[in-house]
Amino acid sequence: MGTTGQDKSSLLLETLGSLGVASFIVNRAGQVLEANSTASDVFGYSQRELDGIDMSRLVTDFTGKFPLKSASYYSQCISSSGKAFSCNVSVAPVSQEHAIEEGVSIIAVRETAELPHDGKRAQDKDRGISVFNYVARALAGPKNIDRSIREIVGRLPSLLHCDAGWVHLASEAGQLELLAQKGCPEACAEEMRHLEPGQCLTGNVYTSGRSLAVKDLSSDVRDICKSLSASALKSLASAPILSSGDVFGVLTLASREKSFFDSFDMQVLSAVGIQLGVALENARLLTQIQKRMEQIELINEVSSNINSSLSIGTVFRIVVTEVRKMVGFDRASLLLYREKEDNLQILALETKMKTIMPKGVTAPMEGTSAGWAVRHNEPYINTDLREDIPFPLDRKLYDEGIRSTISIPLYQDKVFGVLNLDSIEPMNYSQEDLQLLVPISKHISIALENTLLFEEVSREKMEWEKTFDSITDMVWIEDNDNNVVRANQALLDKAGIALAELMGMHCTSLLAKIGIESVTCLCEDVPASERQTFKEIRESSGSVFQFWTYPLKDEEGRLYATVHYLKDVTSHKRIEQQLFRNDKLASLGILVAGIAHEINNPLGIIAGYSEALLDRAYDSSLLEHEQFEDFPEYLETIHKEIFRCKEILGSLLEFARPHSGKTRVLDINELIMEVMLLVKHKAKSLNYNMDLDLNRDIPKVDAEPGSLRQLFMNVIINAMFYTPEGGTVRIWTGVDDKGGKDSVTGRQMLSISVSDTGSGISEDIIDRIFDPFFTTKPTGVGAGLGLSICHRIAEEHGGAIDVKSSPGEGSVFTIKLPTVKDID
Repeated sequence: MGTTGQDKSSLLLETLGSLGVASFIVNRAGQVLEANSTASDVFGYSQRELDGIDMSRLVTDFTGKFPLKSASYYSQCISSSGKAFSCNVSVAPVSQEHAIEEGVSIIAVRETAELPHDGKRAQDKDRGISVFNYVARALAGPKNIDRSIREIVGRLPSLLHCDAGWVHLASEAGQLELLAQKGCPEACAEEMRHLEPGQCLTGNVYTSGRSLAVKDLSSDVRDICKSLSASALKSLASAPILSSGDVFGVLTLASREKSFFDSFDMQVLSAVGIQLGVALENARLLTQIQKRMEQIELINEVSSNINSSLSIGTVFRIVVTEVRKMVGFDRASLLLYREKEDNLQILALETKMKTIMPKGVTAPMEGTSAGWAVRHNEPYINTDLREDIPFPLDRKLYDEGIRSTISIPLYQDKVFGVLNLDSIEPMNYSQEDLQLLVPISKHISIALENTLLFEEVSREKMEWEKTFDSITDMVWIEDNDNNVVRANQALLDKAGIALAELMGMHCTSLLAKIGIESVTCLCEDVPASERQTFKEIRESSGSVFQFWTYPLKDEEGRLYATVHYLKDVTSHKRIEQQLFRNDKLASLGILVAGIAHEINNPLGIIAGYSEALLDRAYDSSLLEHEQFEDFPEYLETIHKEIFRCKEILGSLLEFARPHSGKTRVLDINELIMEVMLLVKHKAKSLNYNMDLDLNRDIPKVDAEPGSLRQLFMNVIINAMFYTPEGGTVRIWTGVDDKGGKDSVTGRQMLSISVSDTGSGISEDIIDRIFDPFFTTKPTGVGAGLGLSICHRIAEEHGGAIDVKSSPGEGSVFTIKLPTVKDID
């Protein structure tokens, strides 16, 4: 019977053992498969402990590549007790026919008294290379740099055959903090845990940036930690951890032997210090880059979100939500600078703290850090309010528990205000925070400017609409074909017709409706003269009218409409003053219509050209070229988007059109039933379950029926759009269950609710659904003005509209309107 490979290998180990040679069978991973009894005696391990042990724990310079090649070299070995001894290491690969498994080698270790000089030099070189390779491997990869340094400190003493090692790193506060240690006595580690620059040998190495060796700690006259001098450690070597001239910390090794570290050890230690310094610098640079990238990403996120909203409350909520991801705060506030009063007003506030400075409170400019930031248009950081500060009024923040603040001015051509972040922790803000907050403040400034401008335009538009309708004289606008395109309420009342009947009516027919039949309209004279005309009209009935016409021209001087102003001056004596005011107000009457007209013209031209290009795009000769492959698709998209723009303009006009102002006492239940008749067919075709629960005992409201009909229609159609086929839309009415009353009129509030079983609204967009032009409908389906119109109509009637929703659970829209009188 033949002998197996395992039997032959074991026999070889026994033979080497009889010669006093410690021998091992090692696999290609460097792990011991089998060892002879001599190996147990030499290294002080049991056979069981040697099984599977890594050879690098036994032979310090064991760095062979597997499978190993035949080699013989001097090295240092480490016994189980940590004792180092010199040895000669021989490696011999086992042939495939004798191997237990592929890649197996036999390693023989013979202890020697002392290495020869050439061997010592070779050993030093190999040991240095081994240390550098190990440190490089430990620093490579995605591991945390502090963790890597701890691993290196734990391994470095054994690699350099000393007894202890530790690392101090400089903190942001400038102190040297003990990061890791191996073999350092507990008392020494405690005493050296926090060191100042220049304190002890470690501090001297840090400040000087030079390596230092101490041959005898017990007799050295330099500043050495007391516990270190009294310990069993006798010699010490320290090297700065540095890179590019910057010192990041100190690496120290220690030995129980005096004069243990020679010049080669110092060279190795210095080189390792540089390796660590470069790794630390790279890690910190990478951290800075990652942080900067996060800041840029956050700034872009804030910019894209706040630019889509014209509500400063929404903008502020977006900002504080995003900023909180990178900058901590316990109180955030947005203060608006009021130039006339020269003070600051809290426009928005986010905090869970109790405060005597809520939203709406004003603060003086002088004596506050926020005021200083606005005055000088520079950020200001209060690091600690406990100390004496030049702003005594900030003491109110201190009394509320605030300890540090940062104020960022909001500037865009002019100062708008200031963004304040406050923390209950001192020293919470630094110059690094400005790298994030200053760019964000630019976007807030732009959003704030847009919001204020939008509010001003909206206010002026509403004032113009109300003023136009409140004029007691008759005003209307005609196009170049003498057809009426706009008229005020006084004209409608005088003519006794609705606005829809009046639109498109010729001016002659309109005058006949008013009762003026014998006069030719002055608009015929306007195209020729292109200036205003005037005529006083006296009817046989005795009524006297003053009649003005005004040409309306575009920016290029072309006439596109005429304003007519007809005043009954029979009972009015001061016509000139009244005419001057109405002249200015009537000039605003073409604002929305003019914008739509100007945009529709170029859109029509673009649409024509796009159609022509579409016809050419499908030419087979063009389609043969790869560059023209996507042209038909692109042109169809352009053509479709043009008509979408025209639809949006139509919605914009609808959004801008004011209600007629003619109100009457209404039964809300009857109005809802009228709307249900209009949507009944669509609901039936989509198998919707329309559930009505109308309270018959609710009071009536004083409202404009057309506007409320539009409001209910929009909300119900919107609910049906987001409800899948076969779903349920429920409508119910009642009195506000909270018993609330209108703050202005003191009247009881009526509640109309519309719920659906649709997809619901996510939390991140629910605050934006009433914003103009915001929509979640597919492109081309909606312009995003429906709910905005509903919101406007509700507010114009002294009411409100609100929504409650959760994703997947449907939505409930609640409309509240003031009743005619209180319920007893």
